[in-house]
Amino acid sequence: MNKHETLNMNHETQGNLLLSPHFRLSEFEASRTAAEQGIANVAPPEAVENLRRLCEGCLEPLREALGRPIVITSGYRCQRLNEILVHAARRSQHMVGCAADFYVSSAGSRVQGSRVQGSRVQGSRVQGLSRRELLIEAFRTIILDEGIDYDQLIIYPSFIHVSYVSPTANRHKLTKANGNGKYCALSRADALAIV
Repeated sequence: MNKHETLNMNHETQGNLLLSPHFRLSEFEASRTAAEQGIANVAPPEAVENLRRLCEGCLEPLREALGRPIVITSGYRCQRLNEILVHAARRSQHMVGCAADFYVSSAGSRVQGSRVQGSRVQGSRVQGLSRRELLIEAFRTIILDEGIDYDQLIIYPSFIHVSYVSPTANRHKLTKANGNGKYCALSRADALAIV
């Protein structure tokens, strides 16, 4: 086995690494743009640990609360990949493994009876909802469920961007993307009123 084959095997093993019970590293490294451009979008160890914290502190508890798969559309981005993306921030949290973009799959178990019990959102109503309604449900769940933490939460028309730094450094910043690269900071009340 030559050095190139060994490196590919090591990356395949790393890509299958479970970050949490429902999320694999490969989901966060996958990028159509990187594949088309021939960019090796491989997360270094420190980014892998940041992704693990993002999964454990936010994405895994969200998946549990919604009872549906979370589909990662953009996770880790190496510097070269980030530079060629049109609307990517120059100092994007994606570049250090602290952010992911996602949508909620309409497949999976169906949970009904939205209610807050104690400090946790229990059984979010997601049966029969459109993709946009599922996004709004996920957005609200992240905000309301005290078992889910985040640094920045941005709702776009077709996906959510979430970042996670640490329990002591998370800012709980809420934003709505209005299109054409324009953003609007939201209060908690305004965020929960989004339809």
